[in-house]
Amino acid sequence: MPIIAAMVTLRTLLSSSLALVGVAALAPEAAAAPLADRPFGNVLGDGLGGFSSELALGEGLGPQQAKVCADGETLFGIDVSYYQGDIDWQKVAGDGVKYAWIRVSHSTQFLDPKFQQNLAGARAAGIHAGVYQYFEPTEDPIAQANLLLDELGPLEPGDLPPMIDVEAADKVNKAAYADAIRAWLDHVEAATGARPFIYTGYYYWKDYVGTDEFIDHPLWIANYNPGCPLIPDYWPTWKAHQFCDCGSIAGIQGPVDSNNWNGDMADLLDHTVGGAVCGDGKCVFGEDAVNCPADCPPCGTIPPHGATIDDGDACAELYGDPQYWRHETAGHGDSLYWTNATDFDTPSNYAVWRLFFAESGLYSLAAWVEQPFGESQAVRYVVRHAGGETVVPVDQSSIDGWVDLGEFDFDAAADHWVRIDDNTGEQNDLEISITFDALELTRVDDEPESTTSTSGGSGGTGGTDGTGWTDGSDSASASASGTDGGGSTTGVAGTSGGDGLTTTTDEPGLSGDEDGCGCRSAGSGGGAGALLALTLLAVGRRRRR
Repeated sequence: MPIIAAMVTLRTLLSSSLALVGVAALAPEAAAAPLADRPFGNVLGDGLGGFSSELALGEGLGPQQAKVCADGETLFGIDVSYYQGDIDWQKVAGDGVKYAWIRVSHSTQFLDPKFQQNLAGARAAGIHAGVYQYFEPTEDPIAQANLLLDELGPLEPGDLPPMIDVEAADKVNKAAYADAIRAWLDHVEAATGARPFIYTGYYYWKDYVGTDEFIDHPLWIANYNPGCPLIPDYWPTWKAHQFCDCGSIAGIQGPVDSNNWNGDMADLLDHTVGGAVCGDGKCVFGEDAVNCPADCPPCGTIPPHGATIDDGDACAELYGDPQYWRHETAGHGDSLYWTNATDFDTPSNYAVWRLFFAESGLYSLAAWVEQPFGESQAVRYVVRHAGGETVVPVDQSSIDGWVDLGEFDFDAAADHWVRIDDNTGEQNDLEISITFDALELTRVDDEPESTTSTSGGSGGTGGTDGTGWTDGSDSASASASGTDGGGSTTGVAGTSGGDGLTTTTDEPGLSGDEDGCGCRSAGSGGGAGALLALTLLAVGRRRRR
């Protein structure tokens, strides 16, 4: 049933493109944690990232192609293997090449005979070197990763993170492919301390991998055109673009793969080993609000007694195509957002409450649902807490007010959040609404005597102490960093809350901001104006306007 009769269905646009400018001020690349993380960019974020996105809308039931341009300045670089023969790296550097990725092997089947020579030569010439491996999903991912690590040895200052090359001819099913990629990424990151890059193509990732759980890893996109590359729908942007295999570079005989880096030299250096220095006042790749709050302050800190996080607060975040989020002057604090449920395999639009706690403790959670904006009977509130993840199903259609989500242990300054997705399984053509509004946290164990507000990061909605928190127990904004999904626990909630039934699910993960901070000041408010942030995903589905 439609929410408001006057709302009209969005007409399907055929063979059209929409250019929108802006990306949430999610700092580039340092994702606070993999909560697979932030596929589309927080559409409530402040600031503009400066790139334009061409968005094609068409008939169909899923994401369409999207080209994304560079944020501004780009840097030229190359990637090489033994196919380039003997390379004079001093001449390469003299020709303006700033970085190079060098192939280690094709899985475990073939060790590149020029790898050691190329790595040593690039480093000696002052070129920032990364290494990559052509990955085979049918082989043991740990064995492949170990070969790379053994050949690479310790990363040196100035090196770029390793890269996994995802383009194999031999495929496995999508779930197995994702598992193999995750095993490789986690193993290499644990051994090197650097978050690896992912190299792939739009159609390959869409057809054979098709997941958003690696969006916390920088994207190196292969798309052979000199302009704005076509990127997989899940990533908000790209970090490297391989635009042709036709480069002519001094010191290299024959053509070489050519790449643009999305950023300037300072940005490139921020991605190198030793580039992230906690305490230098810069929130860069590898730093986030958990491992370096001094450089990447959280958007707010929940006081010991608890807080209320409303939509429009700094730590209430919307993701996905902003045209499918609708704002209403209703709900808790006279503001709420809603979107329509889908039966897609993966979420297109989702919402997150970020949770950073001043003190560890046991807290009860409740979410505000206001009619007639909550029609879905199958919303799943995913709670990331000290014990892992709990999935709490909620029938929003049966609620008008607070719904109890249960009690959870939370750790201070840890990666905690609550998330709802639009892919509930309810039919697209039914146009069933899901609402996103306030979240209430109340301390239920040894509540501290003092209820003085705690300052946190960039603040929330203008508390009486100037930190963005409302003093007392009625309202304050909060935040959390995303993390990758682990085992999940499912509870059941209606109007009375959950019973903590345990099961195992594969929930989409959430990643943190690309550089781990960039949360907007809640003082800028929510509302329709905030929805002019980033449109990175086109969904050819019918939505009420």
